[in-house]
Amino acid sequence: MSKLKFVFSILFMLTFSMLCLTGCSLKVPKLFPKPVQISDLPAEALFIDKDAIYNRTVALIQSAQTSIYVEQAEFDDPRLEQLLLSKSRAGIEVRILLDQWQKVNWATLDQLKSQNVSIQYYPAQKGQINHTKYLIIDQNVALIYGPPWTADGLLAHDLAVEISGKSAWKAATLFSKDWKFTTTFPLDVPKTSPLPDDNIVLATNANVKQQLAEQISASTKSIWIETSEVTDPDLVQALIDAAKKGRDVRLILDQAVTSKTPVTLEKLTAKNITIRYFPSLTPLGMHLAIFDNSSFLLSSSDWTHYSFIANHEFSITIPSPLASSKLSDLFEQDWEKSTELRN
Repeated sequence: MSKLKFVFSILFMLTFSMLCLTGCSLKVPKLFPKPVQISDLPAEALFIDKDAIYNRTVALIQSAQTSIYVEQAEFDDPRLEQLLLSKSRAGIEVRILLDQWQKVNWATLDQLKSQNVSIQYYPAQKGQINHTKYLIIDQNVALIYGPPWTADGLLAHDLAVEISGKSAWKAATLFSKDWKFTTTFPLDVPKTSPLPDDNIVLATNANVKQQLAEQISASTKSIWIETSEVTDPDLVQALIDAAKKGRDVRLILDQAVTSKTPVTLEKLTAKNITIRYFPSLTPLGMHLAIFDNSSFLLSSSDWTHYSFIANHEFSITIPSPLASSKLSDLFEQDWEKSTELRN
């Protein structure tokens, strides 16, 4: 062994010995990074537009054996009212939370409460608007909505997603939290669930914005968004940053934002973000983002600063390539029939 190699060997041994004696450890780089968790949510769990969403809602309510939890921004559909009333009379635990600031809810609450259905306004004098929209059946299946349960709401171009793994139980725990916040009475939702983990992330309020920001930042290829309005400054900047990195950032927005938020639109288009407007004949209801054609996020309302800090919001993030592929096809169809922003 040469003298130089001998010296290096001694130095290495001394350094290694000192690390062991001082309790330090060498950090070995991860050769096999943790794999990305994938959801097995199928494309069949997506329900698009009025007929599919409404028919699945009716079928789920009819299937209930033990409990029905409903949280809705607006609700005045007479058939759904009668279905819930009949289930309550049959001994099914029916619990309903509605936003107290929407006039359409007033008659619904009065009618169902007069028939001894357990229905309340959320939040109880707290000043929030509640945009949360879901139906939970027997604490093991849930339908997460874009549209509210109204005739006008269901006319919009929108989406509902059915979940049936552990995320459905998590939705039941969130509803129980809202119910207790409103009424002070807890619901009998177990602390654990035997349902399989479906790798779906549920978020509320400010965490909805956090989920959006994280997904935008983590995307490597494309960010396709279909929502009525995007004005939150942090999310606008996140989209600009993604476009600078070469991501394919495309937005389909509601026609009304051209007059409501011209400064934001100009800022986005100046950074090579393409914007199109959904045809005005059909209202755009969904609040959807598709990332890299492999995961998607559905939220309860527009992406505005006020929504995230003041309202009661809800979202699901689902890393399902199968479901995302179907939504990407939908986005492409909507993109083709939408009109471009013209200066």
